Amino acid sequence: MNSKQRVYGAIRRTAIDRTPRFLWFHPSLLDEFGRRFGTSGFATEAAIGNDILQPWVSINQSMARAAAEGASFTDDFGITWTRQGYYNMVTRHPLMDAGLGQIEYYRMPDPHDPGRFTELEQLLASFGNDHFIGADVSGSIFEPAYHLRGMEDLLVEMTLREPEAGALLDKTMRFTTGAALESMRRGVDWVWLGDDVGTQSGMLISPLVWREILKPRLKTIVDAIRSVAPGTIIAYHSCGSIRPIIGDLAEIGIDVLNPLQPMAADMDNAAIKREFGNTLTFMAGIDTQDFLVSAKPEQARAETRRIVEVMGGNGGFIFAGSHTIQPDVPMANIEAMLETLDNQTI
Repeated sequence: MNSKQRVYGAIRRTAIDRTPRFLWFHPSLLDEFGRRFGTSGFATEAAIGNDILQPWVSINQSMARAAAEGASFTDDFGITWTRQGYYNMVTRHPLMDAGLGQIEYYRMPDPHDPGRFTELEQLLASFGNDHFIGADVSGSIFEPAYHLRGMEDLLVEMTLREPEAGALLDKTMRFTTGAALESMRRGVDWVWLGDDVGTQSGMLISPLVWREILKPRLKTIVDAIRSVAPGTIIAYHSCGSIRPIIGDLAEIGIDVLNPLQPMAADMDNAAIKREFGNTLTFMAGIDTQDFLVSAKPEQARAETRRIVEVMGGNGGFIFAGSHTIQPDVPMANIEAMLETLDNQTI
């Protein structure tokens, strides 16, 4: 059974040989694995054992773009990013303090630009026959809007239902719809949407505001994808505590939810699996925020086995970390986790 068959089997809840996995690694860790394997890029991810491979085709590619510490660049949205530690952070919001007319006049980048999909096309050509290939079109609505506007202004305008928020969110929704449809035309196995709307202790915005403002726009994107190809798998990512809206995501047609961060409030993975496991596939698993950093290798092995047993029953599960595995995670723990996944059976 190859990786593509394994992931489809997990999502469709048919027999598979092992639990599929999709683990995110900081580029420095990927480089370390690449030196071991004599590989680079997605070939390294495949060598590690990732069954799913996917590039960014939207705004989040700027977050991890190579840059020297302290160096800045401006992306095609007009957003300025500056390297701060492991990632690039937004240091200029081009629509901060803009009036409604300026927001309406602002032109988003072209979601159909062929150059946006060069890496995706190369990935499909090299790995599309045997790996499950996704297109990462996150952030989808909320994240690009606050990168453009500024978090505080956007949250206030959403709460007050100001027209500036609606105008900007409509623009980001239309951009993401275009990029998603272009990705589908290239033959991806799923479209990956997402916006971080959770914090460690609860939702960043109230469930009421989310349902009124973001849910219908997310549904518009999902419906557009399904109107072109009804069977397309749609995955969704949000960090943090998003327990109140999990049912809503299933209702509008999300198939796969990631990452179910276990350290966030009310995000008990086993309880969520029991309640929603018949309608959603979960790409979730080991805590990278604290556990994988501080555990001993044998603890990492035991926790990996436990997660597969608890979350893998009846299918609908893809093993993952609670987020990116950062350089502060001991390599011995990563190796213990990978070896356990390689050797486990269904």
